[in-house]
Amino acid sequence: MMMHSKRTVTAMIWLAPLLALAQMFAPAWGQGLEGKPAPTLTLSDPAGVRQSLSGLAGGRPTIVVFWASWCPYCKALLPHLQSMMDEFGSDRLEVVAVNLWEDGPDDWREDIFGSGFDFRVLLAGDEAAKAWNVMGTPGLFLVAGDGTVVFDRNGRHFEPSRRQAVLLEGELGNPQKAARLVPLWAAELRKDVRALLAP
Repeated sequence: MMMHSKRTVTAMIWLAPLLALAQMFAPAWGQGLEGKPAPTLTLSDPAGVRQSLSGLAGGRPTIVVFWASWCPYCKALLPHLQSMMDEFGSDRLEVVAVNLWEDGPDDWREDIFGSGFDFRVLLAGDEAAKAWNVMGTPGLFLVAGDGTVVFDRNGRHFEPSRRQAVLLEGELGNPQKAARLVPLWAAELRKDVRALLAP
């Protein structure tokens, strides 16, 4: 018969309800928008012209990223998205960068144009983000040519290989966490892009 210390038993008593709650909400968290039609997205571009996601996509797989200039995760992610456009070609893959939660109307400009990114830019995405269930930046999605969401970062669990709890819960600052996590997101996204574009 296995014996447990009083501390272990107490921990098990407190942990059991928390685990039950986690299991109850895990399926909802894990699904995100994947497998569902992409929410409608129509916003103004930098020239003030109203653009729709379906019009910009033109039937191509499209990466949609909700981002902000102050977000270190976004800054780390955008070069990966540009590399995917460069690898697969803008005739086969589109990237739509939806700017949101900025202090000033031009805060986004240097990060896009100053870095030479070749994305379609949509502005003032604060309200649109709600329909896409974006609760933090970056909101990262891949939408298939038929309008179905096939990748939703918030619907997936990403876990670095070692020391995750220590490193990601306080030992690293946000820029360091971004440098650690963003390549995982990009690698998973790239796999899904390749699958959509496979002959």
